[in-house]
Amino acid sequence: MLKRLHLYGGILIAIIFILTGQYMHHNYDHLKDMELMNRALFRAGHLYILLFGLVNVSLGSYFKISQNQWVKTFQILGSITILLSSVLIIYAFFKELPTESIERPLTRISLYIILFGVSVHGLIALIIKKAS
Repeated sequence: MLKRLHLYGGILIAIIFILTGQYMHHNYDHLKDMELMNRALFRAGHLYILLFGLVNVSLGSYFKISQNQWVKTFQILGSITILLSSVLIIYAFFKELPTESIERPLTRISLYIILFGVSVHGLIALIIKKAS
């Protein structure tokens, strides 16, 4: 189930990336006359959505749930954090932009959360590989 959730969720997020590009094009004239900081923040937020989508697609392409209960628990924890951070980054794109401040707390939190989730999956994969 988590494999499909990551794969299809990642594809959906990639589609949202395309739609946020259209949003910037139609609502902000493709950011042409926007102040440089806001323009950079918009583009960064837009690219974060793509990155989070690709993380999900990648994980969904290879994910295999473990039979070991403690490993499975950490895999679920990592997956939940990755999925939650993906929703948060999309929300942050619309909530925090445009802005007069370089601070974007929701974006920062979502980056920390996905770092945690990917790290958990990476460590679990190393542990499984070492054990076999």
